[in-house]
Amino acid sequence: MSITPCPSPLPSALRDERTVEVQRNLFCPNYDGCLHLAVKRSWDGWTCRHCPLLGQREFEPRARDFAESRRRSQSGQD
Repeated sequence: MSITPCPSPLPSALRDERTVEVQRNLFCPNYDGCLHLAVKRSWDGWTCRHCPLLGQREFEPRARDFAESRRRSQSGQD
């Protein structure tokens, strides 16, 4: 699913990691576009709270995704 980036401005930057996870969908395929738009508009902070994709987590990686794609050492042992 692709939509037009629709971030909303915040009065200040998000500084706490837990707050960022609540206010933004870091694994959204449109995240880069929203970040670009916020920077272009010189917003101090921004949120995804009005975006319909905020709650969708299908793009969030799982531990298994990392384990299966991990590179092996030269000797073949880890």
